[in-house]
Amino acid sequence: MERKKFGWTSKGLVGLIFLPLGLIYLVLGVCLGHLPNVGGPAGSRLFLYIFGGLGLVFSVLGFLFLASDLHRRALLRRAWESGNYVMATIADISPRGNVRINGRSPYVVECHYTEPGRDLTHVYFSRYLYTDVRDLLKSDQVPVYIDRMNEDVGFVDIDAVLPEIRIHK
Repeated sequence: MERKKFGWTSKGLVGLIFLPLGLIYLVLGVCLGHLPNVGGPAGSRLFLYIFGGLGLVFSVLGFLFLASDLHRRALLRRAWESGNYVMATIADISPRGNVRINGRSPYVVECHYTEPGRDLTHVYFSRYLYTDVRDLLKSDQVPVYIDRMNEDVGFVDIDAVLPEIRIHK
């Protein structure tokens, strides 16, 4: 079975940074807070409250961000493994201006799928693509795997309509 790329979001990357940083601050605060001669008893408590408090806040935020992104990836994986397969029309390929990596914004493919028999159009977005793929698409339609439990979750299999891309620097 081929391995699919579900991609990280900026929230997940922030969680990957905040969680270890928060744990370091938390451990540092607890260790320095229990040393007997760090500015007297008030100084020890100050270290415990400042470093421990900051560490706790960063750890909790990092955990929540990371758990949210891992949950999103698990939903996409479930949609890909056991979801309904439909063909959606590619509507737009645009850069995401709110995310910048090495000074460049990643591209996102927007797909529309209209359910037959219902006058309802679903809009799904691909993972971040780090190169402009407008000229590389093999088709104007892309397979989308829609979760059977929740039709709001859909995995856009953009790799199915793209050739293998290798970027050489």
